[in-house]
Amino acid sequence: MRNSIKFMALVLALILAFSLASCTLTKTYSYKDDDVELPIGVYIYQLYSAYQSAQSYAQQSDLYDSETEKYDGSKSFLKMEITDDDGNTATADEWIANKADESMRQILAYYHEFNRLGSTIDEATLEGYQDQAKEYWEYGPYYSYYGDQYKNPYKDIFEPIGVSYDSFYLASFYPSALAEAVFNDLYGATGQEAVSDDELTKYFTDNYTSYKYFSANLYTTEQAETMADDSGITDTSSSGETVDVALSDEDIKKYNDSFEIYADAINGGASYEDVVEKYMDDFDVEEDPTQSGVNILDDSSIGEDLIAAYKEMKEGEAKTITVGEGNSAVIYLLYKAPIEDEIDSQINDENNRSTLLHNYKQDDFKDYIKKVGDDLTFEISGECKSYTPKKMEDILNKEKK
Repeated sequence: MRNSIKFMALVLALILAFSLASCTLTKTYSYKDDDVELPIGVYIYQLYSAYQSAQSYAQQSDLYDSETEKYDGSKSFLKMEITDDDGNTATADEWIANKADESMRQILAYYHEFNRLGSTIDEATLEGYQDQAKEYWEYGPYYSYYGDQYKNPYKDIFEPIGVSYDSFYLASFYPSALAEAVFNDLYGATGQEAVSDDELTKYFTDNYTSYKYFSANLYTTEQAETMADDSGITDTSSSGETVDVALSDEDIKKYNDSFEIYADAINGGASYEDVVEKYMDDFDVEEDPTQSGVNILDDSSIGEDLIAAYKEMKEGEAKTITVGEGNSAVIYLLYKAPIEDEIDSQINDENNRSTLLHNYKQDDFKDYIKKVGDDLTFEISGECKSYTPKKMEDILNKEKK
């Protein structure tokens, strides 16, 4: 029988999330409803996060002074009008308060739907979230990649402003576990609003592109030459440095002609794989240089020029393009593969299907959870209401001194 953890109403979320003998629960709640009471630290975390986001929007204005964190000379940026990525405009303090409230409602909505759907969270999954939260708390998000050089413990940020580890976990990582469980019980194979293979396949073929390409630099990298000035003294300041130099017209023509031949061959019925082998033989390339992907083009990282080119191509078509010029020019052989060939690997592979389903339903899920949160009846503690954006600013300014 699969180990799982299931919610019970009217119990503090922290007890349900994990059991630690050393846990100390605050008696002060922030938001609560019939499902859960969220500690005050959860709201402080959300207020802090909203504050940081609002400040980043404010910094985009020429009126904002990064040194004083003021605007228009001496005013707090909290009174500055900002516009977020969704086009919403408000004074920073209004935006922060609204954003923090929205985040709290979202968490309550996750709890509510988790209970309503009878969702469960696998213990192994939950332990993964806990381990990552502990790592961030003790060492920071980049420590595991770069070591002590990038050690930045979250506890050093949040403990001074009144957020315990428990609240940090409940405000950040645990909602992700809840959201994943609810999402699957809504849209998964046996979910309340299950997405069929046919529906998902249509979404996939209508929105995704299968592409392959290889490229070659139309320049070479050379050692910078040392120069002698008029006095005959050699300048060695550039010693050891390299410079990019465009290929000769003859070599560039060789690449252009060859790549056109490769594209014509594919368009004439040759396979992409055969053409790659021909390129490798022609230019003494030892390893397959192919780059490939199956993505929504606008979400890919292949660059604007390649995205634009693929959008204009038909499936099964190949073409060449050159990006850049002079000592930065790169020539590409692009191939747009039939998306139908990828259906089986996307729909019948569990991991790929999950990713595809999330991409398909993420906006619907966001809207759904927002409506649940907006319709909920809940209480906000007096202490929570006292934590205003101005109070957060005062706390942060005090910490800086």
